[in-house]
Parts: sequence; structure tokens; C-alpha cells
Amino acid sequence: MYKPFDLSGRTAVITGGNGGIGMGMAKALLQSGAQVAIWGNRAEKTEKAREELSSLGKVHAFVCDVGDEAAVERTFAQSVEALGGRVDACFANAGVSSKGPTPIFQMSSEEFRRVMRINVEGVFYTFRAAAKHMIDGGHGGSLVATASTAAIEGAARNSHYGASKGAVTSYCRALAVELARYQIRVNSILP
Repeated sequence: MYKPFDLSGRTAVITGGNGGIGMGMAKALLQSGAQVAIWGNRAEKTEKAREELSSLGKVHAFVCDVGDEAAVERTFAQSVEALGGRVDACFANAGVSSKGPTPIFQMSSEEFRRVMRINVEGVFYTFRAAAKHMIDGGHGGSLVATASTAAIEGAARNSHYGASKGAVTSYCRALAVELARYQIRVNSILP
């Protein structure tokens, strides 16, 4: 069991927590004693993840399209309530990539917007809700976004994905400066 430190009594929201990196984050947080709310955009997959994670600790599951501003606001409020009124950490992990290798000259506007909507707007909506909650509560916290090495290395035939992850890393740098006065740490990880 993974338990490098004790997070008993702490709470976290993880978008895209129903699989991959997000589910790994949820497992580690639960094993460290935190209570977790996972978000996913597919009900069946999200519930299955909740069931699997429930053996590790207290986990709540919500269906949310992070590219939908109203849905993020609603789901964040539901998460706060489920977590006992406080969110200590928020992981903006939900993301999408190209549906297949697409050269720039073949990329449609719709495909470009699809990736930006989830990968950039989703982080914005999620972090805005979390930061407001943490500032209003006066308790600080931690915001972590999942970016990618594509943000710095380039992503041939997946340029919109690389651009979106570059935006996320820059956004986190700006928020780290802006939110430090509220004891809110902001980081991006680049797996």
C-alpha cells in the first residue's frame, strides 16, 4: 500500500478521476487517508471507478463535462457538499488528445476547439471554482493541473494537444503568482 504521508481529514477533487493518471491520483490520495471526489464524463465508467476505489477509502463520484461551465460550477458545489464542506486540493486532470494523427493542414476548426474546450477551458472552469472556494473559506489549498511534455517538446500531427498543454502550464504559472497571497499552491505536472 502506498502511504508516504498522512492525509487523514483532507479532501480532494480529481477531474478525469475515473481512469488513467486521475485514477492513479485517486488511489494514492485514498491510501494516504484523504477523502476524494472523482469526476468523469461517462456515468458507467465513473461508477465502476468509484466501486473499485471504495475499498481504499471514502470516494464520491460525479458525472461532469469539464468543458461545460455550468456543469463544473454545479458539480464543484456537489463535491464540496459531499466532502463535508471543504476541498483542500483540486486536480484538473481531465483531458483529450487527437482522435488520430492530424497534420495542421487537415485539422478542422471543430477538432481544434474540441481539444481546447476540454484541456484549457476545463482547467479554467475547474480552477476558478476551486480557487473561489479556497479563498472564501480562508484555508488555502493546492491546485494541480495535468499538462504534458508535449507542452515543451512539440507534438507533430497533434499540435492542438501540445498547444493546449502549453496553455495549461502558462496558466498555472500565472495562477501560482496570483493565488500565493491566499496560501493556494498551483502546479502543473508534465507526464
